[in-house]
Amino acid sequence: MNEQIRLLAEQAFDKANDGTLSDIKIPKQFIEKFAHLVVKELCDMMQQTEDDVYALEPSERPTEYIQFLYDWRKRFKQHFGVE
Repeated sequence: MNEQIRLLAEQAFDKANDGTLSDIKIPKQFIEKFAHLVVKELCDMMQQTEDDVYALEPSERPTEYIQFLYDWRKRFKQHFGVE
């Protein structure tokens, strides 16, 4: 499991239950898949925003903003180990 995903899962469980993640039986595969889907959804939203910007006339496209979205989408995927 990606270390960032594990830490976030533990934090969420600790805040919700005053315990530790190892105190319950949540399959690691569930946590990983859930985190993957959340990160993927976020990245898909960023991609859709990029696509919407490309619908503008070329002279009106904020190229710095497009690059910003692309860079952050890439960083999210790397940080959370999502392809």
